Amino acid sequence: MKRYKEKEITEKELEDRIRQAPDLIEPGLMFLTQQHRTSRGPLDLLLVDDGRALVVAELKTFQDDSMLWQGIDYYDYIATHIEARARSYPDRQIDVAQKPRLFLNCGFLFGTNSDSL
Repeated sequence: MKRYKEKEITEKELEDRIRQAPDLIEPGLMFLTQQHRTSRGPLDLLLVDDGRALVVAELKTFQDDSMLWQGIDYYDYIATHIEARARSYPDRQIDVAQKPRLFLNCGFLFGTNSDSL
């Protein structure tokens, strides 16, 4: 197994790295847009998977107990506006019959360490 070293990066750096190589997270995952403006604020990344479903990605590089709710809010926005998003990216042939997926990436979601889960 490959060993990785820990490195502190900003949320913007994390977004940029995922934008450049989303298929490292999941084979077939493709980047659509970064910091997409919604009526609920900017969502970090919007991607599409190899099954042509939209993937909402919410990223944090610090502890944020509200991340789950923020991700759900963006997911709801995209699910409600899925046809418009599909029209924005006709070359990706987004399948509007599929529900979007939610991808959360954060060092901590609940509490300050894994013992509190």
